[in-house]
Amino acid sequence: MKDLVELAGLLNKTKLKSNGAMQFIIEPGSKMETLFQALLDKEVESDDDAKSLLKEDGSSVSSLKNKLKDRLLDAFFLLDYKDSNFSDRQKAFAECYKKWAVGMTLLIRNAKITGIDLLERLMRHSTHFEFTELTLDILRVLKLQYSTIEGDMRKYEDTKVKFRQYEKIWMMESKAEEYYSDLMIHYTNSKSTQQEISDQAREYYAELEPFMQECSSFKLHLFGRLVQMMIYNTVNDYVSTAKLCEDAIEFFDKKQYDSGLPLQVFYYNLVVCYLQLKEFDKGQQVINRCEYYFAEGSFNWFKLQELFFMLAMHTGHYADAWRLHERVTAYPRFSEKPHQIVEMWKIYQAYLYLLLKLGNIPAEVAGEKAGKFRVGKFNNEISNYIKDKRGMNISILIFQILYTIAERDYEQAINRIDAIEQYCKRHLKDQATFRSNTFIKMLLQIPIANFHREAVKRKTEKLQKQLDTVPLEAANQTHEIEIVPYEALWNMTLESLQLKIHKG
Repeated sequence: MKDLVELAGLLNKTKLKSNGAMQFIIEPGSKMETLFQALLDKEVESDDDAKSLLKEDGSSVSSLKNKLKDRLLDAFFLLDYKDSNFSDRQKAFAECYKKWAVGMTLLIRNAKITGIDLLERLMRHSTHFEFTELTLDILRVLKLQYSTIEGDMRKYEDTKVKFRQYEKIWMMESKAEEYYSDLMIHYTNSKSTQQEISDQAREYYAELEPFMQECSSFKLHLFGRLVQMMIYNTVNDYVSTAKLCEDAIEFFDKKQYDSGLPLQVFYYNLVVCYLQLKEFDKGQQVINRCEYYFAEGSFNWFKLQELFFMLAMHTGHYADAWRLHERVTAYPRFSEKPHQIVEMWKIYQAYLYLLLKLGNIPAEVAGEKAGKFRVGKFNNEISNYIKDKRGMNISILIFQILYTIAERDYEQAINRIDAIEQYCKRHLKDQATFRSNTFIKMLLQIPIANFHREAVKRKTEKLQKQLDTVPLEAANQTHEIEIVPYEALWNMTLESLQLKIHKG
C-alpha cells in the first residue's frame, strides 16, 4: 500500500485534478475513486484498511489496487512539467524521455519518416542538456535507420563518429558513478575506517581526473567531484571540502541551463562545512545564495533550514535560532510533513526551551510562548527518533536529563541518569560516539557529586580533558547529534548547579 500512497500523493500535487483530467483516469463515483481519495486523506494505510473501507475481500482489493496503480503510472505521461518546481534540466529530462518513447513507438509502427525526424530533433535537446545515455540510444537507432532505410552514407558516417564519441563519455560517466557508489556503500555501512575511505577516494579520483580535464560532462563532473570531496570530508578536512564545494558550484553555475541537483548537493555540503568550522556569517551568506535552488516547502528546503538552525546554535546565535524555529514550524501544514522533519524540529524546540530555562535566550525573544513547553508532551511526540539509539535518541536523552537539572528536579534527574548508564555500555561503545559517550559519563558524575557545582567540576575534570581531545570538527559522528556543542552545554549545566549539596 505504501507505493499507492506515494503515487497518489505525487499526483495530487499536480494540475491533473484541477484541470479535470483526473476524471478520465479514474471514473467518478467508482470504488477506485473511493480508494484514491481515501489514500489522499490518509484514511487507508494497509490492505486491512482498504478491505474495511470498501467492504471487499482480499482478492478484490488486491485487483483494485493493481488497476489503480496502473492508472496512476499511466497518468504520469499526461503531466506538464513546464510550470513545476523542477530545474530546467529536470523538466527537459521528463519531456525528452516522453518524446523518446513516442519516437520509438513510431518506428516500431513503421512511421519511419516521422520517427526519424522526431529523434533528430530530440537529439538537439539531449545533447544540450547532456543526457549522455539518451543521446547514445538516439545515435544507435539513427545509425541503424540511416544504413537500412535511407542509405545515406554521409549521415551514417557522421552518426557513427558521434556514437563513438558519446560511447566514450558514457563509459567515463559510468566509471565515476560506480566509484562514487562503491565509496558510499562502505561509508554508509561503516565497514571501513574513515582514512581507508579517504585513501580509496584518492585512488579513484586520480583515475577520473584526466577524464574530467578532457570532458565537461554533467554526470562525469557530478560524481567525479563527489569522489574528490570524499578524500577530504571523510577525514574532517572541512577547509578543503569547502573549497571543492565552491569550485563545483562555480562549474555547474556556468552551464547553459539550471543544473538543479548538483547545486543543491554542493551548497548543502558547503553549509555543513561552515557549520563544523563555526563560521556563522559565511554559512548565512551561502544559505541566502542557495535558497533559490531549494523549492520552498520541499523536503530538501527543510533540511537546509535544519543546517541553518544548527549553524546558529553552534555559534551562539540562540535568538536567531529561536526566530528561525518559529518561521519554519509556522509553515502551512507543517504538521503533515514527513516525521523526520516534524520530529527534528520538535527536538530543536526542546533545546531552545532548555536554553531559555538556563537563561541563554532572553525571555522577551520567546514572548508569550516562554512558559508553554511541556516535557511530557514532547516525550510523546518523538516516537520515531527514540528508536535511533546511536543517533538522535542521544540528543533526546541528554535533553531530558539537563531539563530536569535546570528545573532542579533532582530526584527525576537521578532516575534518568541511572537509566542512561546501561544505555552507554550497550550503544555508545565505538569511536563514532566517543564525544557523546564522554559527555554522558560527565553527566553521570552530577548526582555522585550531589549536584554541587564545584564538586562536579572536580569529578569531571579528567573527562572534560578527554572530550577536548576530540573536538567537534574532528569527530566522526553525524553532525546532527550535538544540537548545542557539548562544551557549551556543559558550561551552561555547571552554571545552573548550586553551591550547596543536594541531600537526596
